[in-house]
Amino acid sequence: MAGRILFELFFFSIPFVVFGLYLLATTTAEHEGRRKWPINMLFLIGLGLAVAGFFAMTFLEKREPEMCQKPTRYVDGKLVPGEFYPCAHDLKDAGRAGSADPGGSVELPTDGTDVTENGPD
Repeated sequence: MAGRILFELFFFSIPFVVFGLYLLATTTAEHEGRRKWPINMLFLIGLGLAVAGFFAMTFLEKREPEMCQKPTRYVDGKLVPGEFYPCAHDLKDAGRAGSADPGGSVELPTDGTDVTENGPD
């Protein structure tokens, strides 16, 4: 949990750190008698390259709209690589619990019969 909080705080603080470095660089340049426009130009060019890189990575990602991804996982102590598979568009059980037991040990029937506490009718 502490690692997750540190992770969030790190990414939250990045814009503030970048702005602080920018202010430090421009005020240092002004105190030394240099013009600050080269630093401004370099900052804007770097920002533009970062944004362009973000969009390039987004658009160059190999992704098909009808494909879903099964993540990499461990099965019986072995690493099974992730894979892409066609997404199922069968929505008849969407939003329905996969089991009646919160622990997930009881499976619901798929033939349309009703499940009560005493079992199927």
